[in-house]
Amino acid sequence: MAIGTINKKMSLLLDIDWRIFDREYMGDKVSDYIWFAGLVIGGLLLKRPMANLVTRMSTLLAARFQYIKYRLKIRSMLFKPVERLITTIVFYAAYHQIDNFFDHFGIKHFIGIKEKINLRLSDVLDHVFLFLFIVYFTQLVGRFLDFSYYIKMGRAQATKNYSRIQMLPLIKEIAKLLLWTLSIFWILGEVMHVNIPALITGLGIGGVAIALAGKETVENFFAAFTILSDKPFKVGETIKLGEIEGVVERIGFRSTRLRHIDGSAYIVPNQNLVSQSIINLSARDNRVMKVIANIKYGISHEKLVALMEQIKDELLKMQPVKEPIDIVMESFDKETFQMSISYNLPHPLPAEAKLLAIKREVNMKVFEVISSQTTMGTPVGTS
Repeated sequence: MAIGTINKKMSLLLDIDWRIFDREYMGDKVSDYIWFAGLVIGGLLLKRPMANLVTRMSTLLAARFQYIKYRLKIRSMLFKPVERLITTIVFYAAYHQIDNFFDHFGIKHFIGIKEKINLRLSDVLDHVFLFLFIVYFTQLVGRFLDFSYYIKMGRAQATKNYSRIQMLPLIKEIAKLLLWTLSIFWILGEVMHVNIPALITGLGIGGVAIALAGKETVENFFAAFTILSDKPFKVGETIKLGEIEGVVERIGFRSTRLRHIDGSAYIVPNQNLVSQSIINLSARDNRVMKVIANIKYGISHEKLVALMEQIKDELLKMQPVKEPIDIVMESFDKETFQMSISYNLPHPLPAEAKLLAIKREVNMKVFEVISSQTTMGTPVGTS
């Protein structure tokens, strides 16, 4: 009985007219529509697994960069652009299964009896897919550049190669700028059918006007190379420019970022760093700090000398304060005179020491000593 049922089903299957898949609707076969639907559904369902597989295969290139150590970083950088690129390619392959179908849709404009414009939907889709492919491919290459920068910067920081730490951010920015410039020319030439040689010629003619319009940007760009070649300071060093003081965090092709001890970030145009005098505070082995105290008249000479000696002794007991400690009378007003107390700190400071905390402790100690000797003065400022 079961054998008869199976034979009956087989005979029904063989009786199917397979020619139905060869029937054409709007220029494409039924089998082409099935392939289209299958690719679209498969692309939506499998885009993440395929992106995951391609990403894992791509990361094998990082074996020389200790893949186990960096695999999470590589995957986080590459997964999204790979997923978008695969989706674009799969959807483009699906669309090409029924491109004749899309040829039936478009815009036609006639003048008299002559056709002037014939814009087909398939032509638009071709250009859209090409545009997306170029953008996502450029993003993927850009992520590889980011990963290479991440690896090389990590090595430079581990070996304390400050020259490379300075150069790498600028090299990365220039490389990505060139990458996206080439991508834009690719889009203009292949997607928008712009005459690239003529465009480059036009840009050459208008280059003078562009250079004049972006004079400051060009100056900052070349100033960055001056800083990197002359090396008046390095990333990680503390510099002072006028009233601005901070640790150099980054040297870009337009500006340099400084971090003040209070956490504020200063963005200084590179041209300012080249054209003005810079004090490299990291080039010294100690740092001079100053406290100003206003003392009222009426204190005796002997008491004033004892006060100065006590301030010296108390400051020398504090870490990491070191000699010399100088105390001088700077100015005399109607009711008070100014006592300037200078002390030295090692540079760089010990790892656990914080400059603001040291200044606060010194100021409090000076106030404590003066208050114990006389009620005629208080520290009023530091520098």
